[in-house]
Amino acid sequence: MKLATLLLWILFAFAMEARVTRIEITSRESLAGGIEFGAVGAYEKLRGTAFFEVDPSDPRNAVVFDLDKAPRNERGKVEFSADIYILKPVDQTRAKGTLFVEVPNRGNKSAHVFLMNDVLPGGSMNNPSTVADLGNGFLLEQGYTLAYVGWSSGVVPGGDRMIAQFPIAMESAQPVTGMAWTLFFDGDGAGGTPFTRPLMGSATAGLGLVPFRSYATISTDSAAANADLRVRRSDSASSGTPELPDGEVIPTSRWSFARCPNGPPGTPSAVDICLEGGFQKDLVYELTYMATGSPISGLGYVTTRDFVAFLRQGGPDSAGNPNPVSGISAAICLGISISGQYLRDFLYLGFNEDEQGRRVCDGAFIQGAGAHKAALNYRFARDPNATPFLGQHAGRNNPDLAFPMAYGVRQDPLTGRVDGILKRPATDPKVFHTDSSTEYWQRRSSLTDTDENGTVDLVQPSNVRKYVFAGMQHVAQKNAPPNYGTLNRKCDQLSNPTHPGILARALLVALEDWVRRGVEPPPGHAPSLRDGTLTTSDQANTGFPNIPGVAYNGAFNASGAADFGPRVIGNSGIIDFMRPRILNTYRILVPKVDSIGNDAGGIRHPFVEVPTATITGWSLRRAEFGEGDLCDASGSMIPLRKARTETAAAGDPRPSLEELYGDHLGYALRVARSALKLYDQRLMLWDDVYRLFTEAMNSNILVDQR
Repeated sequence: MKLATLLLWILFAFAMEARVTRIEITSRESLAGGIEFGAVGAYEKLRGTAFFEVDPSDPRNAVVFDLDKAPRNERGKVEFSADIYILKPVDQTRAKGTLFVEVPNRGNKSAHVFLMNDVLPGGSMNNPSTVADLGNGFLLEQGYTLAYVGWSSGVVPGGDRMIAQFPIAMESAQPVTGMAWTLFFDGDGAGGTPFTRPLMGSATAGLGLVPFRSYATISTDSAAANADLRVRRSDSASSGTPELPDGEVIPTSRWSFARCPNGPPGTPSAVDICLEGGFQKDLVYELTYMATGSPISGLGYVTTRDFVAFLRQGGPDSAGNPNPVSGISAAICLGISISGQYLRDFLYLGFNEDEQGRRVCDGAFIQGAGAHKAALNYRFARDPNATPFLGQHAGRNNPDLAFPMAYGVRQDPLTGRVDGILKRPATDPKVFHTDSSTEYWQRRSSLTDTDENGTVDLVQPSNVRKYVFAGMQHVAQKNAPPNYGTLNRKCDQLSNPTHPGILARALLVALEDWVRRGVEPPPGHAPSLRDGTLTTSDQANTGFPNIPGVAYNGAFNASGAADFGPRVIGNSGIIDFMRPRILNTYRILVPKVDSIGNDAGGIRHPFVEVPTATITGWSLRRAEFGEGDLCDASGSMIPLRKARTETAAAGDPRPSLEELYGDHLGYALRVARSALKLYDQRLMLWDDVYRLFTEAMNSNILVDQR
């Protein structure tokens, strides 16, 4: 009797577990010709598909919005699948047992390129196969097992992108319908003025330059689809207010649901829009319409949860296929930009706990998310992969910035509700939140530092550290030449090329030490009210110098609490108010700068501490693209002049290179001292101190050109 009871309990527990039902490995090959990465040895590359099923009645799954409307199999479960990709040591006994999970960004694998491995331009992002594709090999030499799983139903196949396949929400045996929203602006148009665009934005949507699936209109008749197309110069009436301009209604005589690459009238299409005269690159267009076919996008959180849980437990899938990895004892999950927003929402909604109550990610490295979460767990979700960069020019009409913005549990001053991103101590991970300077101007990062009124510094929870890469822009690739943005003429100033790799690598090592060995990490480094490094954006308060030829207007991405309708609860639901009601205004703060114009707070990279240029996380647009608005994710680089006579002649208030360093060796030695200081603080690794000094010595700074 006892044995029968035990067997029934085991069968019941197995039946209730959300799980990977099958792992299908479609290719297995040696990585980079079998080259050995330090003591870890050679790696191999596995690609394939993970098949999942979940029980909608389990409370840990029921948080997925519209899961109750998904088709079910004969076991009453919901099925779906996602691409998987693994880089693992051939000899897993030589691995360190830490799973490094990168959340793909627009389906792309980007951490090795933009953060950790210093991959140079020309290296492969999505299918690294050569030594050059792996940069300095850091993640591999550390002995990590690297894993990736698709999570967005909006990303389409191609370019080795990671995709997911989710069921469509159904009601009365028909796909649900509802209002959808999208923006069209220059960030999607590659600098042109196309007549036609897919309804998600563009064939080159967002900054990722990849296509996304559109929500189809219920009818190509704009009246039947309750469609409304508006145009405005900018999403900002002014920097000081979160209110969106109403824009001007474009009459239906000037646009249609059609595909017209060569101009109207084109061919009727349920997934394209055609505009007379084309989409102008200095304007923002907002479309709302009745759509059909909403995928259950919140399952994107389950793919990460259950795939990581499966790899960690080490056993076979339910079909008996062996686990592709072994010996995993800890997991660190990393997301950059929109994937960082994803991780913040993943934690907030409770997906860091699997169905057995176990922690999924022991550590979370969240880079470039600012104060935002993701608008993923909605009907007709504004998939963060396809949504325009959350900037001051466009993309502000989104529900992903809502209380709570901070990690710690606190009271919403507007509603009195008590909430926080981290509120499950048993399964919350240790978190490193890192931002660049751009996130203060564009992604309201100060709301993770202060209260909504910008008057009190917040105390981070004991399991959170915030680090800011002072003066850097949203993303930068190592040794990528600076440019002026789209068509090399969109932004006023050259982009900021400073790469955060030397800081990010040290932080990853510190996070792993904290997770695996309980070693306290370096204290947080972020601007604050307390030390006077966080302030309002006007020039008098930031202290930004009056540099000849550089416009400064203090533009930033304003914000406030927004009401998207009664069916939006806890960053999930159905958006009823396509144009939200603004309930109040948050006080957004930005970093104060030094006399050069470089951020004073945060971790100061040696190229910030020992400057050859003023580098910023912001840049302004030229007239062709909407003059005076912020230039999306771009920062600025304004070089210092070599000699005092040059600065005097130009009226430049900043010191010259010769005044600062004397000669080339003086410059290189200052870089070395700055690097050693960071090393002493555990904010730089010894190998990177050497790398950086070598880079400084090999530079042409104050090298006699005669």
